[in-house]
Amino acid sequence: MTRAAGRKSLWRCSAAAVVTMMAMSRPGVAAAPPADLYSPPQSAMLLSRTLVRALADGNTITTRRTYQLRIVPSAAGFEVDGQLVDVVVNAPPSLQALAQIERQRPDTGLFPLHLDPQGMIVGERAATPNPAIDRAVGMTSGRIDGAGLAPADTSDAQAFAAQLQERRARSVWPRDLFRPVPGKRSETQSLALPGGQAGEMRIDIEGQGAGPAGQIAALSRVVTTDMGGDKRVTRELWQISRYVEISGR
Repeated sequence: MTRAAGRKSLWRCSAAAVVTMMAMSRPGVAAAPPADLYSPPQSAMLLSRTLVRALADGNTITTRRTYQLRIVPSAAGFEVDGQLVDVVVNAPPSLQALAQIERQRPDTGLFPLHLDPQGMIVGERAATPNPAIDRAVGMTSGRIDGAGLAPADTSDAQAFAAQLQERRARSVWPRDLFRPVPGKRSETQSLALPGGQAGEMRIDIEGQGAGPAGQIAALSRVVTTDMGGDKRVTRELWQISRYVEISGR
């Protein structure tokens, strides 16, 4: 790969990451809420959020964070309280130092979440600053700016930096996460790229109800960005299930 081609690939990777973050910073395609009142389980639950980001070289970065939840009635609807109980991060060998920072990062400012009487998320709280994420982003930026990085490592580092930045901004969870509207919905938006190139961003969301292995609800969101023919896909999957003690804890 020539230096010019490398810069072009890096720009596309960075631009796609920014667009993806923009897509994930809003609730997503609107869904009509149910008319009847929400009746959540009274027992504890587990919520897992899995984020899979594709890298330019075909590898992926996968992060799964699992929370123990309890939903209780409140004056305006319901309140969701939770705590982080498990973190799994899979990344290429060149990014293991950064992956370890992500494994050790606590979540702050995520809970409580507030639900309206129909079970839709309202007034999601803004994320609080996290020094661990700032350090990780700084480390990644240093690697990108440093000399001697192979093109694949540069692309990987850029993508992981975008994922860490997304953690700092915290992607907005779909409003119907705790009571998914069944079925699929999608939204497509055209992108104007430098040099007159055409781009596109597509968001696909699918909601499911009760399923096997104690699943109460599941919701997936897939963001596909096409930056002048360079396609990147980021997948999120939320699963809510009945509480089962995690092995080894």
